[in-house]
Amino acid sequence: MNTTATHNRQRGRFVSFILEAAKLVGIAIICLLVIAAVVIVSAKTGIKVPERWIGLTFWTCFLLWFVFFRQHKRDLRIGRFWLALSAFLIVHVTIFVVVLRAYPAWRPVWFLFVIMIEAPPVLASFERIVHSRNRRHV
Repeated sequence: MNTTATHNRQRGRFVSFILEAAKLVGIAIICLLVIAAVVIVSAKTGIKVPERWIGLTFWTCFLLWFVFFRQHKRDLRIGRFWLALSAFLIVHVTIFVVVLRAYPAWRPVWFLFVIMIEAPPVLASFERIVHSRNRRHV
């Protein structure tokens, strides 16, 4: 049994875990800083930012990070990926701006359910758009 290879594999897993944990802690700190900035600006200027807009920002960032940059990490250098992502963001934000302006009672937790419905078809269409040249027509 090769103990050196096993030891290196365990070390690699540990380092990978530490890097992932550091990335998540960094994301959490950035989120807290953004929330703090909104609270401070709101307190100093008297402008109240409705929860629904903060929810849109949070859940859109979550969708971008988890769905696209975790699931499509290998596609970040492909131009079609960025075109598709831009088109998706334009449609996503436009629809939500219309909905949030028309329905001020929108609760931030509802974004969770919308994203659970929105993400799978968007991921499937991204796969088809970004990798359309790699497919063989049968």
